Amino acid sequence: MVTMNESELGRVLLTHRGVQWIIGTKDDPYALLVRAAGDDPHRLGELIRERGPLYRSSAEAWVTAHHEIAAAALADPRLSVRHPDADAPAAQDEGEQREPMPWEVPALREILPFEGAFLTAGRADCERVRDLLEPLLGAKALERLRPVAERELRGALAGAGGGAGGGFDLRTEVADPFAAAIVRELLGVPEEDHDRFAALCRGAAGLLDATVCSPHLRTARELIASVEGMRSLIAGLIAQRREEPGDDLVSALLAATHEDEVRSVCTLLALVGTELSATLFCDAVAELLDRPAQWRALCEDPGLAAAVVEETLRHAPPVRLVPLYALEDLELAGTPVPAGGQVVVAVEAAGRDSAVHAEPAAFDPARERTAEPLVFAGGLPTSLPAPTARFLAEAGLRALAAEAPGLRPAGPVLRRLRSGVTGAVIELPVAR
Repeated sequence: MVTMNESELGRVLLTHRGVQWIIGTKDDPYALLVRAAGDDPHRLGELIRERGPLYRSSAEAWVTAHHEIAAAALADPRLSVRHPDADAPAAQDEGEQREPMPWEVPALREILPFEGAFLTAGRADCERVRDLLEPLLGAKALERLRPVAERELRGALAGAGGGAGGGFDLRTEVADPFAAAIVRELLGVPEEDHDRFAALCRGAAGLLDATVCSPHLRTARELIASVEGMRSLIAGLIAQRREEPGDDLVSALLAATHEDEVRSVCTLLALVGTELSATLFCDAVAELLDRPAQWRALCEDPGLAAAVVEETLRHAPPVRLVPLYALEDLELAGTPVPAGGQVVVAVEAAGRDSAVHAEPAAFDPARERTAEPLVFAGGLPTSLPAPTARFLAEAGLRALAAEAPGLRPAGPVLRRLRSGVTGAVIELPVAR
């Protein structure tokens, strides 16, 4: 990561935002989606699909919202979230180093702490780590956490809104503490670090969005501090588990891989995993509360929770854009893409492709599944917290329906500004 002082970092971030804003004036739907300035993202997804299977955006990316092409791109080993330059040998200095020109600015991946949270890991590393995590985060392993999940959600719900039974914010008062509690349980975070862990998770909100949308300076500084803080917390946990292994994910990973990878992977699970889990849970609840008959159906039959989660992953996924880089010259959908070129998969829009899904704009948990959701494609860093996010959302829905069957909306859902990747809910006002 390129180290910068406050002024340098602010200038680079402002330059990125300025470029994204200018490109967004060209009526390019992907550029408008990245600018995230209030345009209807679902309409922009339709416009992306109308541009063809793979179109060249003025934002210097090839973009697709076609399900078939999206699935092919996400599975293509020649495409990776890791830029090919990341593994290129450092150039040898020849004489005096040239001063960069004023218009030359580093990419976001070079100035923000994505590497420390495993967000720039290549496919081979992601697939290897996924295999290590599979027995630790499989259905059977997670099922043992169900009593903990139910207890934690009941506790968060009891304290929400001062416990008076009136209105409260489901995101900040229930979903965030609930997600943090389950992930810290998986990692084996000691009780004295619980508050610090939760605070670092809150501070890193927006980390995934920052891979595409340049944040403001204050947000960037908080992201950097939160990633560094979580890595430090995990490092302390690793030291403890080296001396006294426990029945937790950190101990299990230490037996299988090196410490630096354990720290990065656990930072990903902690910071990105908690946000994706809480976002998925909130989006599922928001969809149901917009359709009271569906909420009542869940309350009457909690077994519907898994289907609700799967439909949310298609209809309103917690990862809506996936930028990939070509590791070599390739052809996709009949279009040549040079090495280093960016291919962006509009995951949410592809999940609403009528060529694959009947009535794609409808939220229907009972629909026949004709394709797996694209959101947690294998070989990508976001696939690693996927089992936790699915489990957390499903367990949370079951417990919420049992504890608060009278839940109803109490105001508009608010989403984070410049949140082109996650579209994350930041406020979900409800009453019971």
